[in-house]
Amino acid sequence: DMGRGSEPIAAQEILSPVPLTRRERQILQLVAQGMITRDIAERLGISLPTARKHRENLMGKLSLHNTAELTAYAVRLGLPTG
Repeated sequence: DMGRGSEPIAAQEILSPVPLTRRERQILQLVAQGMITRDIAERLGISLPTARKHRENLMGKLSLHNTAELTAYAVRLGLPTG
């Protein structure tokens, strides 16, 4: 399907070698699109501390240390970046 690249990838379709929760997949996708944690919290309807915790858990699970590494991981998975 040629149009596939322009469509947002459903969070459950993100295939990671490390098992991620649905929320972690959502956060990964939004970080890849260039969103900061405050915007992610607003988009997902969760508190800023909760969004931070999900992001910390995600980065810990993937052994990543910063946003650049998290974005690079998303790129390797084929997620669209912003």
